[in-house]
Amino acid sequence: MARLIRVSTIAYRPVEAGDDWMPRTRAKMASMLEEAARAKPDLVALPEFCNVLGLGDEAYDLAEPIPGPTTDACAEVAAKHRMYVVCPIPERDGDMLYNTAALIDRTGQVVMKYHKYQPTIGEMEHGIVPGSDAEVYETDFGPVGCAICFDLKFIEVGQHLAANGARLVVFASMFIGGQRLEHWARDFGFYLVSCCPARSYIVDMSGRTLAETGSEINQVSAGLVPPIATAVINMDRRFFHLDANQDKLPEIIRKYGPGVEIVIDYPEAHFTLASNMEDVTVDDIIAEFGLEPWLDYLNRARRVRQAHLRPRGS
Repeated sequence: MARLIRVSTIAYRPVEAGDDWMPRTRAKMASMLEEAARAKPDLVALPEFCNVLGLGDEAYDLAEPIPGPTTDACAEVAAKHRMYVVCPIPERDGDMLYNTAALIDRTGQVVMKYHKYQPTIGEMEHGIVPGSDAEVYETDFGPVGCAICFDLKFIEVGQHLAANGARLVVFASMFIGGQRLEHWARDFGFYLVSCCPARSYIVDMSGRTLAETGSEINQVSAGLVPPIATAVINMDRRFFHLDANQDKLPEIIRKYGPGVEIVIDYPEAHFTLASNMEDVTVDDIIAEFGLEPWLDYLNRARRVRQAHLRPRGS
């Protein structure tokens, strides 16, 4: 069925320094989530280290367990408004220290903890332990994964997310990411919700920006609009190369008409196909017409290349 959902990103800025930093921080995070909930989102994202932004090296000393006080504050709002929340904070798990994005479900339960796959050298020197995989969690609207900041520089993180089936990835960060967000969305065929205080974006799998917010936007910095961006996305959408697929598009349109949405990107030579129907999914259409999704096509090309390799000089 068509899975139209609403996703929101909060370009959260830290509270001012002073006494009771953490209680005031958690209260502000909860307040921002309450404000985001007005749009009735299915998922809301917060930035990397959202509870210790601006603290420098002291942030590592404030790492806490997950579940713990900060995720509990977010979980209360998540359960109240029946929405998923991604809460990225420094985590202390026994003697291990992680840069973690916690996925909280609609009931307020932590259902996934993503440990930053590629911490910076500085983070690791402060004791942050790298994650071992880019896990994906099957939400009630589809598979969701996470990435954090420096991860964006490493193609293998996106490859892991794609291989694990992510359709939507939350990118929590302290740096904006820029065009790399578009490249990841296109290269790996998933929606990307970025969350950075300066600039946050919601990007579709063709690399198009659907919504943005952040302190660098004049209206946000002036306090005219809140630092929250929301977009409606169709999770029943897949990404394809035109090769071996484009000849089938006219027949799909003839049969399903407005039941499908096809967006072709040329000269990039790819397209997206979405189902707007309750009783026919995009995977049904793929099976019916023998379409080959983007990553399947690339992997087939790799296998054929391997089969055609010849020893040097033969």
